[in-house]
Order: sequence, then C-alpha cells, then structure tokens
Amino acid sequence: MLLVVAPFASTLLALRWFRDAHLQAQPVFRLAQVGRWTSVSRHEAERNELYGTSGVMVSLLVGMMLNVPVRALEYLAAMPPIAANAPAWLSTLHFAMTLDVVLFGSLYMIAFVAALRRVPLFPRLLLAIWVIDIAMQLVIAQLVTSSGALPAGVGSSLHNLLDGNVKKVLISAALWLPYLLLSTRVNVTYRHRLPV
Repeated sequence: MLLVVAPFASTLLALRWFRDAHLQAQPVFRLAQVGRWTSVSRHEAERNELYGTSGVMVSLLVGMMLNVPVRALEYLAAMPPIAANAPAWLSTLHFAMTLDVVLFGSLYMIAFVAALRRVPLFPRLLLAIWVIDIAMQLVIAQLVTSSGALPAGVGSSLHNLLDGNVKKVLISAALWLPYLLLSTRVNVTYRHRLPV
C-alpha cells in the first residue's frame, strides 16, 4: 500500500508546497559555476523563449516519473513475503528495501513537481537525491550484512540489486548533470541567467 500511496501523497504535497515556487528568490551562492552567464530578472527570464519545462527537459521529467513505478516493480519482484518467524537478516532486508522504495519514490516525485513548478533549487534538489540514493544503497548493504549470516544466494542477489541501483543513479547523473549545468533552458528557467 505504501508503494502506491507515498508517491501520490508526495506529489499532492509538493504541488501544494511549490504552488508559487517560481517566485522564490534565487540562491545567494551558485553551485553551477560552469560557463559564462549573465543574471537577468525573473520577468526577463519568463519572457525568454527557452523559459519552461519543454524540449529536452521533458525527457528528464519523464525519466524521473518512470523511475518510481520501475523501482516499485523491481522491489515487488525481488522481495519475498516474510513470515512472522523470519530470520533477522530477512526482516532487516525487508524493512530497508521497503524504506528505500517508498522514500525514493516520494523524493523523485517531489523533484518532478519542483521541476514542473520551476523551483529555483530544483537542480540542487535532484543532485541531493542522487547522492542520498547512492548512500542509501551502501547503508542497506551494511545493515543487512551486519544483521546475521546471509545465505549465499541471497548475498549475491542483494549485491546485484544494490549494485544495479547504484549504477542506475550514476548513469542518470552522468547523463543529466552536464545538461543541468550547461543547458540554456535550465539556466534561464531555474537560475534566471543567459549565456554571455
């Protein structure tokens, strides 16, 4: 139930939180220092033809949104139901993987809404989610391995699952981070600046 409810609830909350987010002030300190840019006012940025979430940005948004059901399906395929007298490692694994899929399903949907609502901090939010996602996979591995001896088949399957999750995040970051840093559309929409 959490797999379905959490992303929808997070989306509804984010729509409320970010209702007028495009009016928020720009951050004082810029993390994105690549390229030569000149700052413009919010009104100038909004009048620019590249302002908004169309073009290549749609691919990023669709990818974030599709990540949620794909991750949920992977979880359902990988996690067996547990009995009341399950070993400690299985209970820990079940809890950690459920937390992972619910938390990141919610976070990716919040980032999706932040992008749609043109929240100035969207690129930073997505970067933070990627970093936390990778850290979570390492924490899950540590928690489960320290909760007792894993059967050989479970250990290798868990390693493959967590390794796959880390690789997906790293591939996403490698593909989209240059775009988030260098795209004129991203810079106009989220940073209110134009190339010099």
